[in-house]
Amino acid sequence: MTLYEAAAGPAQARSPLAGDVVAGLVHNGSAEAVARAAVREAVRRGCRVRFIQVLPPGLNEEDRADADRGTFRAALRALRGQSRVPCSFEVLEGEAGRILCERSRQAGILVIGRDLPDAVDHVAGYCQVHAECDVLTVAHLE
Repeated sequence: MTLYEAAAGPAQARSPLAGDVVAGLVHNGSAEAVARAAVREAVRRGCRVRFIQVLPPGLNEEDRADADRGTFRAALRALRGQSRVPCSFEVLEGEAGRILCERSRQAGILVIGRDLPDAVDHVAGYCQVHAECDVLTVAHLE
């Protein structure tokens, strides 16, 4: 099994290096791997990385703060040593697949954690079908 798995989306006709790299950070333990892969893609492409954290609706303040800290920490670790990678952060609540597809419309690639076999929501699968850009799925770090 490889660490990365790319799937061509409907945007394959566009230049493969066009647009930002969108890092889809969902609350499923894949943030570290997704952030690292997204930063590597942004460096390779010479573009910006947009970290988009999608949280499930209804989290209490403490759980939301924990998720925010974990995601921000993962992004900072991934950016370590990459002083010239422009980036932005956005935190949203809702259906992760739908939100990530909307936010990646003009992106060159969406990087997302691979769906786990026992997952209730199949975010990566949804994005591979509905995203208007290429989708790179990343294995979770053990």
